[in-house]
Amino acid sequence: MKGLALEIVITQWALDSYLELKHDKTFTDLDYKQEVRPDVLRLKTYPNDPKFSNSKFWSIAEAGTRIPDGYKMKWHQVGNGKVQMRLPVGIMNDAYLCEAYVKADPKKEKRRLEKFRTHLELIRRNRFTECGRLK
Repeated sequence: MKGLALEIVITQWALDSYLELKHDKTFTDLDYKQEVRPDVLRLKTYPNDPKFSNSKFWSIAEAGTRIPDGYKMKWHQVGNGKVQMRLPVGIMNDAYLCEAYVKADPKKEKRRLEKFRTHLELIRRNRFTECGRLK
């Protein structure tokens, strides 16, 4: 299967959540350098990396119903608190990183995913702030 050669767009939501999670010590610098960032960079070759076929790492985003163009990257046992971290990603003409979060319980996750649905609609309308692109 041919890859889409996606650019990885960092939205303001992604940057803000990264800074908040880092401030809260959700993940260590080592977690970020060895696991999180390399996994996010896999988006450049989406869907060719075999990790995208692993449902424990990558899945369609759903909040009651499927979120069009929405997916989730998932990490388990992250940081010293050994939490589950999620990064919603919109796959359209590029890969849009949205607001990362710690999965606490199903109700809170559903609210986060509904917010993600709204973020994707804003991206489609070009009503979002791009903070950069991952190289």
